[in-house]
Amino acid sequence: MTDADSAREDLAYIKTLVGHDSGGDVWRFAGRLFAVGGGVYGLQILFHGAQILGFNPPDLVILLCMFGPTVVFLTYLTWAIITGGKRAKPKGTTGRAVNAIFSATGLCNLVFLIIFLPASLVSKDFRIWLFYPAVVFAVLGGAWFAAWQLRRRLWMLGTAIGWFVSAAAMGLTRGHWAYLVICGVCLVMFMMLPGIAMARGKAD
Repeated sequence: MTDADSAREDLAYIKTLVGHDSGGDVWRFAGRLFAVGGGVYGLQILFHGAQILGFNPPDLVILLCMFGPTVVFLTYLTWAIITGGKRAKPKGTTGRAVNAIFSATGLCNLVFLIIFLPASLVSKDFRIWLFYPAVVFAVLGGAWFAAWQLRRRLWMLGTAIGWFVSAAAMGLTRGHWAYLVICGVCLVMFMMLPGIAMARGKAD
């Protein structure tokens, strides 16, 4: 056996340990969830922003826009988990690292919920609650920035910057109608569109 053959065998063995460095099905699975969630909730928030600006639709439309997005997303989430959740496992060290980053981000969001919601309810000051989405957006920006550093996809950097800028803008416009517009546009631009990119395999 030559040194070249030995090197190829060593490389093949390392690949079996590490795995193919790709997001694989987990990226496409998460991407579809991001696309649906960003789309339905982004449009919902933009709808409420339009209401503040004077749009007055029928009560039935308002009711549908209040609860419809959550029903649609939870229905899709349930279907996605049943049909493809078991296949959504990260492959390779980079894929597992990015998956860990976004998992940690989700846990942080739950902790932020515990921090902001009771404070808002006890003080009866809804303005405190408005900080919660802005902080979550900033953390998502950090997650996407880490993903960009690992995978070096330019659109990931753009997504991270979009979340950062939106979070800062929401903090500055808290209590103003522009807050909802910024939030809705951010969800569509930096959650739905990246989700579509992920679902199409652009993160691999």
